This record gives sequence, structure tokens and C-alpha cells, in this order.
Amino acid sequence: MYSYRSMTRRLKELPLWQKIAIVILSMAFVRVGSNIPLPFVNRLYIQSLLNVDGLGFFNSITGGSMLQMSFFALSVSPYITASIIIQLLTVVFPALEEMRKDGKTGMDRYKRLINITGGVLGILQAVSMAIGLGGRGLLDPYNWKTVLAATLIWSVGGIFIIFLGEFLEKLEIGSGISMILFCNIVSSIPSDLTGIWEYASVKSRTGMIVTCIAAAVLAMAVLTICVVCQETVKKLQVVQTRKTVAGSDSTFPIPLLTCSVMPVIFAGSMMSFPILVAQFVPKLQEGLIGKVIRALNTSMWFRPDMPKYTVGAALYLILTILFTYFYLDIGFNPVEIADNLKKQGGVIPGIRPGRPTADYIGRLSRKVAMRGNLIMVAVVLASYGICNAAGIGSVSIAGTSSFICANVALEEYKKVRAGLALRSMGRKNFLIPAGLAKTYR
Repeated sequence: MYSYRSMTRRLKELPLWQKIAIVILSMAFVRVGSNIPLPFVNRLYIQSLLNVDGLGFFNSITGGSMLQMSFFALSVSPYITASIIIQLLTVVFPALEEMRKDGKTGMDRYKRLINITGGVLGILQAVSMAIGLGGRGLLDPYNWKTVLAATLIWSVGGIFIIFLGEFLEKLEIGSGISMILFCNIVSSIPSDLTGIWEYASVKSRTGMIVTCIAAAVLAMAVLTICVVCQETVKKLQVVQTRKTVAGSDSTFPIPLLTCSVMPVIFAGSMMSFPILVAQFVPKLQEGLIGKVIRALNTSMWFRPDMPKYTVGAALYLILTILFTYFYLDIGFNPVEIADNLKKQGGVIPGIRPGRPTADYIGRLSRKVAMRGNLIMVAVVLASYGICNAAGIGSVSIAGTSSFICANVALEEYKKVRAGLALRSMGRKNFLIPAGLAKTYR
């Protein structure tokens, strides 16, 4: 019987081709489980609640599993919610921040806390759906047996997704949850293409061709911008004062998307949540609250017939700015970077070591991160504006989802490429485990 540590080590030592095969099989299993509905669930009821344009982001990150009310109906939503909650709590409870920065052990405990919180949220969400919506038409028949079965299946499914993500992360070729999220978003592409085709098919032959070409060009342009943004860095010149190595001057890179895609994920999740709640509570769709809910709906932005609801786009921008500053605060430590540079004998030209260097890096990182955030939000809002103006509606791969997909795809590419470089032993790349490769070297 293997211990947990032994199992983790054996997973790390698997050949790269076996790791990739495990990831592919896991993604296939998740997608199959996400499309098998429970036999006692009325899918028409839940689809009437959730199949609205304002929930395009929510539906894309779950891969439509909640629309199907499948075994994995909750998908990654409990984990994302838990991650947002825990990261917000780091501001209130300094102990959480200390835990996150306490090396690998502290980070493992921090991730475990997110996993546990996600599991608890998954159970609560499953109970609320089974009891709260079951009697309104979701469960057929509605009795204690179907309520218990639905609660158990959705809870286990949500917890399984979280621990599957953790298991895939042990393979060291990327974040497991990110890979599941990527798979969910990409799985929505066929339905997006169908929607675009149906929109174009009502036009003349010339109009249909122009529409399809325009959609393809727009998609390629958005993905190109996403990739360029992910790869763009601000290179900060560092001069080595210790002349132990000739030509040892270097650069310190600050990514344009310093906070990655977290600000848009957090902002998108927070704006989708009130819309989701309003679908379950029809009274919230009336009066002033109803107007606020509609302003949060991305499908209402930039529409000439209802310009007042575009104020929601301004709120989206403000939320991403706030989350950018917040994420910089908890994820980017200029004091630590300045201390490391000082220990290594590195100096930024014109800036004194120590606190002045930390202040300079802090100001520069905020400037770069804010510029990256504004570019990212501009692309997202432009995607929504074009889709809404054309009448296509919500497209899952547009806007926020494009940045998520580009981020995950590039990270996986770099991980696999690094693995290939480490195991570059001719034809034995995919045959020799990492532990045995040292022997052959």
C-alpha cells in the first residue's frame, strides 16, 4: 500500500506521454459526466431559468453541465467561489496571508483550505438546488428519495471535480482546475458555431459568407491579442555589482498581465451571481432591482435601443481595476523582490537598493498591471459590443473566456515544452520516467 507522498512522487516520475494520456482521459470523463442528466430531473425547467444571455460566462465555465443537470452539474463553480472567498479573506485575516507565503508547506495548506471550502460550498449548493428548486419543478417526482439522491450525486460530483483538479496538478504539467475550466469553455465552441450559423443562414448568400468570414476574423483577432498580451513583458534592466561572472547583467520581467486573468474571472463571477439568483427569485427581476440586474447582463450592453444599461460595462471596468489592485497586493511582493536583488548583488540603474528599489518596482508593477488590465477589459467589452450589435448574443469563447483559454493553453504548452527539454534523450523522451532518466544521463 502506497502512502500519499509515495503516490505523488510516482505521479511526478511518469513519462510525459502517460501524463498527457491521463489528462486527456480525465477531460473525456468529465465531459461525459457533464452531459449525462439525472433521470429524475426536469431539464426544461432549469434551462428556462439559466439559458439567458447574461449567464453566458457562468454557462461557459461550467461547460453547460448545470443546464444539463448532470452528474457534474456544479463543475468548477464551487472551487472558483471558494477561491474568491478565501483570497478576499486574506485581507481580513493576516494569518491566511502568512500561510500562503510560508513556502511549499504553507501553500499546500492554503490550497487545502480552498479545496475544503469548495467542497462545503458544493454540498450547500447541491442541498439548496435539490430542496429549493426541487419542489418548483426541477425534480420529478419531488420526494425525499429524489431530493436525497440529487443532493448526494451533485455533492459527490462537485467534490470529485475539486480532487480531480488536485490529482492532475500532481502530474506537474499545469493546474488541474485550469485544465478542467479550459475543457469546459472549449466544449461550448460547437454550440457557438451553431448559433452563428443560424444567425447567418437567414441572410442572403453574400451576407451569410460575409458574416462567417467576419466572425472568423474577429475570433482570430481576439485570440491573437490574447496571446500577445499573455507573452508581453516589461523588461527591467538589472546590473550586477558583483563582477564574479562576466556579462552577468540581466533583466527582470514584469508581465503585462501581472495578475493573469484573475481580475476578469472575479469580476465576471460577481456580476453573474446576482443574475443567477434573480432567475431563482422572479421578484428580483421587477422594479429598480430588476433594472440593476439587467445592467449587469452583458447582453444588454452597447445596445442602441437601451443605452442606459451600458452602465454595467462601467461597473465591470471598476471591478476589474479593484481586483487588479487587490491581486497585486496579495500576489506581488516588491519588497521581497528588492531584497532578493540586493542579496544577489543586483541593482536597477539610477535606483538605490533596498526600500527605494521596492517602491520603484511597486509603482512600475501597478502601472504595467493596470495597462494590461485596461487592454484586457477593452477586448472583452469590444467582443460583447460587436456580438450585441450584430444580434448574435452571448458567445462563450468571446471576451473573458478567450483570455482564460489563451492563458491555460500557453501555460500547458510551456509546461510540456519544459518537460520535453528535461527529458530530451532522443526517442526515449516518452518512454523513460524522470527518475530513471538520471541513470541514463
